[in-house]
Amino acid sequence: MPTAETVVERFNAAKTLPHVAIRVAQMVNDERSTMRDFEQVIQMDPVLVSRLLKLVNSPYFALPGRVDSIAKAVVFAGMKNLRNLVAVEALRDLFGGGEEAGFSRQRLWLHCATVAILADMIGKRIFGDAREDFFLAGIMHDIGLIAEDQVAGNDLRQACQLYMQGGKTLVECERECLGADHAEVGFKLAKEWKMPVEVASAIRFHHALDRSPEPGSLTGVVQLAEYIAGKMKFAVLPERVEPLPGHLVGHVKSMMDGYKVIVRDLPAEMEKAKSLYTTGG
Repeated sequence: MPTAETVVERFNAAKTLPHVAIRVAQMVNDERSTMRDFEQVIQMDPVLVSRLLKLVNSPYFALPGRVDSIAKAVVFAGMKNLRNLVAVEALRDLFGGGEEAGFSRQRLWLHCATVAILADMIGKRIFGDAREDFFLAGIMHDIGLIAEDQVAGNDLRQACQLYMQGGKTLVECERECLGADHAEVGFKLAKEWKMPVEVASAIRFHHALDRSPEPGSLTGVVQLAEYIAGKMKFAVLPERVEPLPGHLVGHVKSMMDGYKVIVRDLPAEMEKAKSLYTTGG
């Protein structure tokens, strides 16, 4: 039975994520990095160049004129948006495969995209915080499930089947069937990839019901986003939504009008960001 360490080791050994993704993530956290450095790294990946140009020319940025050069696209996107784009692009190809009755890669991808968009909306609209780390924490919060699927897919599906029977959390079922859980695996990956400490913490604790992070922290916002995504039928597994941590229930009640507007506006925000998260083209 694999441990979290062995899942991470096998996932990294498979070289599933392109080196460009890891390099860009490292550069974002290096104060010496310049936009020119980003341009030189990104231009080595033609698929990423295509996605970057498509993104900056999409309604997501709503620029007045078309951008056709990598240099200008890098400037308009900004370093944090570049990091998020690369994270999305690096994960995108891992979600191929048809629908399944239980675990589905396509459903997991849509769940991650929805949580990322919701986290960004909650950060900006509820807490007045426009940090790009909300989106990054949302898109990466289930990276552990992706790693488990890649290196221990049968065990993960067994855990999902057990979870669908009810009575246990997904984390508990993973530990029983795999010997590890996706929050722990994701945390270890985030640390290896030198993601921001608060992003790694949000990945580690997004299923922790026994902790009380501030509602406006990355962990709190990801927990809120994941709960709302589940309620809106964008859960990882159909018909299963784990409860919202108790300390966040009062917060949602106190800000109910704001959250109702977020739920109302989510479809439009997802359509606006489609060029960023869709798996096609």
